[in-house]
Amino acid sequence: GLSSVPHLAVLRLGYVGMTAVGMSSLALGMRHLAGLRELAIHDNEIGDAGLESLTAVLPTFTAMQVLVLVQTGISSTGMRTLVPALRQLTRLITLDISYNRDIRDHGLESLAHILPLLKAMKVLNLMRTGISDRGISALVKALPHLVELQELNVSYNNIGDSGIVSLVQTLCQPSSLDTGHNRAGDKNLTTSPHYNNTLQELYIEENSGVTGAGLGRVAQLISALPALTRLDMSSDGRPPAYLHDTIAMALAEALPRLPALEE
Repeated sequence: GLSSVPHLAVLRLGYVGMTAVGMSSLALGMRHLAGLRELAIHDNEIGDAGLESLTAVLPTFTAMQVLVLVQTGISSTGMRTLVPALRQLTRLITLDISYNRDIRDHGLESLAHILPLLKAMKVLNLMRTGISDRGISALVKALPHLVELQELNVSYNNIGDSGIVSLVQTLCQPSSLDTGHNRAGDKNLTTSPHYNNTLQELYIEENSGVTGAGLGRVAQLISALPALTRLDMSSDGRPPAYLHDTIAMALAEALPRLPALEE
């Protein structure tokens, strides 16, 4: 069993057909893995019951840097169970809870409450979690504390113009995201203190409530994110969320200020 490999650092168990019963047994064996740095239990329907078993041992893994719980059947109830354990994982760099559609706003609100404690966070994936403007409102309050954040994915949700614009505006605030890294008198910065030089990837595509007006405002804001290498704000073409001329012109003006952009 796992007790024979106490120095295991990476455990990936995707697509193994595990349920809550299996998760309960696995959690018992994981108690000996104090040095575990990466845990991926994705695409297994462990549900909230299985998550409860996992959260009982998660605080043991104080070295944890990567936690992947993609498509595991987590709901907002499960998130409330997970959050007290997550707050102990202060070295966490990557949290991926995507494809759990029942997390919704209540679940994100629970998570946002402890995100300020996870200051090492670089990657946060909330794709297809059923969140809307209400959840984003909670998230934007936590974002100023995530000073290392490099990648954020909120795509394929129910966010509207208000939420998406508020999110991007918050990400553009240097006081929250990168002024702490700027040495006084450093003249090599892209600019300061009006730019976020940390965020590299932003995925906001396919949000059902975003219209052309919202995308237009985002296009005007993104030049304050000069470190971006990837930006996806695409739509499935349903009106009125389309790239009309005004948005295209705003993007054209912003692109020269995004020298790192790859796609």
